[in-house]
Amino acid sequence: MPFHLSIVTPDGEWYREPVDSIVLPGSEGDFGVLPSHERFLTPLRIGEIEIRSQDGNRLYAAIANGFADVRGDEVTVMVESCEFAEAIDVARAELARDRAEQGLAELGDTNEKRLEQYQAAIQRARNRLAVSRRGEG
Repeated sequence: MPFHLSIVTPDGEWYREPVDSIVLPGSEGDFGVLPSHERFLTPLRIGEIEIRSQDGNRLYAAIANGFADVRGDEVTVMVESCEFAEAIDVARAELARDRAEQGLAELGDTNEKRLEQYQAAIQRARNRLAVSRRGEG
């Protein structure tokens, strides 16, 4: 028996379908959700979502920080960004990674806020690149 999955970003709804399962990048580690899962709300980190659709296919998406609201027959994922593997622009992700790495190298350690921003940008770009490779399979 499937459950309903909705993925929402500030730009709108990215996904809304019944699914068999999902694996999410929780703040304390990855976790899976199956139908009739115990209700909970949890923070999500930058990482990969794996969706197992009703037809047995697996979809992969790169997400950035947010929350998952799990209710027995419904899961709502609210994140800063979501890109499905096949839609990721690899050249753009590589450029973003390279720019952030260069900015980090030039920054030194004098500005902690900028240091965190560059590190997060690198993490997002690397995640997007890793997820894009999942779409190739």
